[in-house]
Amino acid sequence: MDDLLVGFSRGLYSNWLWHKPLRLVVDAGEGLQLGLGSKVLAPTHLLLTHGHADHVLGLPGFVAARRFGMGDPDKPLVILHPARARGVEAARATLERHWPREPFPIEWVPVSAGVETPHGKNRFIRAFAADHPTADAALGYLVIERRRRLKADYAGQTDAQIRTLVGEVGRDNLLEDYEKVLFAHTGDTMPVSPDLFRDADLLVHDATFLLEADRRERIHATTEEAIAAARDAGARALVLHHLSVRYDREKAIPTLRQQVADLGYQGRCWLLDGRSFIRLSGGD
Repeated sequence: MDDLLVGFSRGLYSNWLWHKPLRLVVDAGEGLQLGLGSKVLAPTHLLLTHGHADHVLGLPGFVAARRFGMGDPDKPLVILHPARARGVEAARATLERHWPREPFPIEWVPVSAGVETPHGKNRFIRAFAADHPTADAALGYLVIERRRRLKADYAGQTDAQIRTLVGEVGRDNLLEDYEKVLFAHTGDTMPVSPDLFRDADLLVHDATFLLEADRRERIHATTEEAIAAARDAGARALVLHHLSVRYDREKAIPTLRQQVADLGYQGRCWLLDGRSFIRLSGGD
């Protein structure tokens, strides 16, 4: 996991996640620049899920660290955020108020559900609606790669038969385009449709409550709902985040491991708790 993700999650206090290979950060809770350290210039994109304080208060420090730290201060940063999110606008205003003459190289991109943003060759970021009732919109994000594969009609053909078909009908007629979800992050949300992240390589899902009975408002998912969503989507790996601080971790971790087993999730699973990725099932 250390080669893939660095993050912090403590509901109500700070939440952020850096996906190293994709060079993007989701959310900007306090301490983001400290967590990235010398890699603060590595991300090319920052995806903000909503404007709550525990997701945006680290934004001024992160941006300032990029501008005034070691490295190229003019490296551009693309920030995707829900349109008209007041918390995001407040964080942006803080930057402009404290450094009114400093030319931060930021592209602010307001997005809504369904909007797609290019992210490298054959890849894009697609926003989707999170079910997190607040005064502002809340989003989740998918990183998707466009790929090609052999049509189902030709499954089971030998290599020799495929070569013959290529000569007869052409290679393009044997192939179909499809979308591969490399990474999905729900932000804060109730469970969302598994169809959004079908066969995802990695799913990060809100998992605030261990028990349905603990949820007084319809605003966050339970751990069982998150695990079931990953199972039903066929996600290869799952990271649970935003677990409420009300739970004693020594008791919660065995409960989580039992939930993963009882719900039949076959992928690898971790809980992001503070800075630690705690393994719940599967390999490292």
